[in-house]
Amino acid sequence: MKTSIVSIFLLLLVGCSQVEPQKTEATAVEPQQPDPNEVQLLIDKTYKDMIFVEGGSFMMGDPGQPFADALGKDAWTQYFGSDRNVPVHRVTLDSYYMGAYEVTYSDYDIYSHDTETPLPCENLRRLKRIYSPNRPVAIGWNGARNYCQWLGKQTGLPFDLPTEAQWEYAARNRGKTVVFATNTGKIERGVNFPPSVRFPIEIGQFPPSPLGFYDLSGNAFEWVKDWYGENYYAHSEEHNPQGPETGTLKVLRGGGGIPDSTTVSRAKGGSNLNENIPGFTVRCVINTDKPLPTKK
Repeated sequence: MKTSIVSIFLLLLVGCSQVEPQKTEATAVEPQQPDPNEVQLLIDKTYKDMIFVEGGSFMMGDPGQPFADALGKDAWTQYFGSDRNVPVHRVTLDSYYMGAYEVTYSDYDIYSHDTETPLPCENLRRLKRIYSPNRPVAIGWNGARNYCQWLGKQTGLPFDLPTEAQWEYAARNRGKTVVFATNTGKIERGVNFPPSVRFPIEIGQFPPSPLGFYDLSGNAFEWVKDWYGENYYAHSEEHNPQGPETGTLKVLRGGGGIPDSTTVSRAKGGSNLNENIPGFTVRCVINTDKPLPTKK
């Protein structure tokens, strides 16, 4: 992708903390304190929404012609004419669970209250075109991983951010050659993909992928665990790759634009991993193949 991903969303250039709030009490949003049972309710909902992804092997990265045919040769050349998502390389993954949905503001607020950390984007919550409790939370990489690991502390299970390989394997229906993570693998605006991509929409508005995942293509960019390394694919580990050992930028997957939301597109986040930016969000995995408490 040679064009800047921040052009997809109007406010991606400005972190939530940098936007000057209106000084009008009438429009301010006063978040409610969760009752003591809400942490457990969130855990139960998270279990319910987890989808088991059976492990296996696949060829990770841009296979070329299928994506060129789907996107059009000019668009494919413009966005994929670099080494960001090549060479195609063999990856083998253990089984895991991944959330069917992106984490919402209402989910994340329970974590914020429980850990006594600031609510993300408090100053933007009066803007209905950006905020509603059921939209993907705007969060930086550190906040995203902290949320997943907090769930791990609450449950004793190995919650984390998905790796790039886990995200792509799930989005491609266990490694098949799928261009978009929609119900058909294609884009039909207003049917299985948002008609507009200016701002993330409420989760679950369109049909899920064949594995049951919502919004892997066509909503917010999703943080993954890996550091960004432009040439990493050339020397990636085969078994459960974790990305480069060090770096300055983290990888984002999915996204609202075409072709940013293809199943192989890679974007790189800003160098401030604490900055909450509208359009960047989180989805968690559980790195186990054992039945979950509600999946017995």
